[in-house]
Amino acid sequence: MFEAWILVCVMSQTSECFAVQDTRGPYPSHEQCYERTIEMGVDVLTNIPGHKPINWRCVKIEGSMT
Repeated sequence: MFEAWILVCVMSQTSECFAVQDTRGPYPSHEQCYERTIEMGVDVLTNIPGHKPINWRCVKIEGSMT
């Protein structure tokens, strides 16, 4: 199982960043998690003016078998 995270920065101030954790997951595969990070990035670009997703990560949950 994987948790989706993205890193979002203010466009005009790239040192002002924050992590965003998905609230829908976890996801059984890395591919599904990655697809969710893409959706999250589009949501940021669409709904939060002046902010930009700059990185993503799918974190394997401890004790997970996948």
